[in-house]
Amino acid sequence: MRFRQILSRIDRHADLFERMTAKLGLRNDLAELNNVGPVYRRAAMRCLSCDKAEECAAWLDIRNEPANAPDYCRNRGLFSRLKASHALQHELK
Repeated sequence: MRFRQILSRIDRHADLFERMTAKLGLRNDLAELNNVGPVYRRAAMRCLSCDKAEECAAWLDIRNEPANAPDYCRNRGLFSRLKASHALQHELK
């Protein structure tokens, strides 16, 4: 893969990841984690290794307020845990 292709892929997947966290309402929850750096890096690498970018972009384009990430999302587990943690925190308030 050429250098420009690599940079383009990184940029594309970073955009998809940011869109996904925004769609799921998890951007702040992710940012507020105590270990956000390592968690974010692992999540970014999972996203970058995904070969479903086209499907992901289309999914993001048609979903308004999805409950969960799509089944093929490599960060679905992370997003589910963040959603559960978010719900628990609001329940305790």
